[in-house]
Amino acid sequence: MDRILHVYIDTAKVGMLTSTDNSGYVFAYDAGWLGSRAPIPLSLSLPLQREPFTPELSKAFFTNLLPEGQLRDHFASKYRLSADDDFGLLAALGGDCAGALALYPGGPEYVFEAKPPSYRPLSEDDLGKLLDEAYIMDPSFLGEEERTRLSLAGVQDKLPVAIHGDTISLPLDGSPSTHILKPPNHRFPTLVENEAFCMTLAKAMGLAIPSVSLRRVRDGEFIYLVERYDRMTSKDGVTSRIHQEDFCQATGTSYRLKYEEKGGPGFKACFQVIGRCRKPLADRIKLVELAIFNYLVGNADCHAKNISLLYDNGPNPSLAPFYDLVCTGVYNLSRQTAMAIGGVYDPRNIDTKAWRIFAEQAGIRSPKPIMDTLKRMAEAISGKAAETANSMIESYGDNPVYGQVIEVIEQRARIAL
Repeated sequence: MDRILHVYIDTAKVGMLTSTDNSGYVFAYDAGWLGSRAPIPLSLSLPLQREPFTPELSKAFFTNLLPEGQLRDHFASKYRLSADDDFGLLAALGGDCAGALALYPGGPEYVFEAKPPSYRPLSEDDLGKLLDEAYIMDPSFLGEEERTRLSLAGVQDKLPVAIHGDTISLPLDGSPSTHILKPPNHRFPTLVENEAFCMTLAKAMGLAIPSVSLRRVRDGEFIYLVERYDRMTSKDGVTSRIHQEDFCQATGTSYRLKYEEKGGPGFKACFQVIGRCRKPLADRIKLVELAIFNYLVGNADCHAKNISLLYDNGPNPSLAPFYDLVCTGVYNLSRQTAMAIGGVYDPRNIDTKAWRIFAEQAGIRSPKPIMDTLKRMAEAISGKAAETANSMIESYGDNPVYGQVIEVIEQRARIAL
């Protein structure tokens, strides 16, 4: 018997995901969606068409909505599913995904009935209990687990939450979240402070970044909160979703291939995607600045799932604000970058030739604009980093990771200059 998931953007039915076994499933757009006034595609890799998509293209898009690694294993065990059962996991977790998508199980005649937004406020004790859930932030032990269907892709532990005033709440019944919460990482104890610092610095350097903050909870520990750029809250407090997709989804690439060395998208492929955006020239400049910022800040983990497109104004997307910016250089991790600069993965070997090839990949005829941007950002970043550290210390107290990140930045800036 076929299993069915109905795919919605907010309250509008977009299509249907149909499975005939545990591994194969196909997506097809709904005729009503195709005939609506201004339909948007789910993905650049899933253009608007009447014919169902192949299992390969369908799987590449929808599996990218799911958690990875031990998070995926945890939820598979919890719902008594195989870790390879993408369809079953989507049915269990697809109520509040990245972007505007929600997936609902039901028969062929299923009709979604919108419910009023519902949230469970989290007390300080609740937040403390969540932090005890080391590596796996699963809120079901708080109760009402049948009403939470939350999915965020990626490996790092995170939880969609809603913030109204000073109250952090858990969305219920598919209600939209407004923020993403990341707890302290037991393997890398300074990770949340590191990310808050790098994101704040990126904003100071002129990159498009959502609002971020740290919040002290139990025993002086900080949680990291980042505002969702794929949500919009009206003046009367109603939150609506905005559709987005990451660059793995846009290129029809499995999450297992998110690193360029593994066969995933590199900058050349990403710039080709940018060419299909609403404002390709402006977005090309933004992506160049992101690549240079990550080089200067020592972030080796900016892969294709850490860059996204936002469908905020019609069928042609725009480059989304940047997120998950961290100085991986302060930890005992591989120096190899997730995407090569001009074919070079080791930042110690990135030279003028590499930046020249990078310019060609970006579709820029002369390397001069790239070199000028590199020089401008390298000259400014050390001073901006010092200002950011002072601001972070004033708001949250000192942390040794700030100085460690600044040391990496100063070294990279000297090499670049």
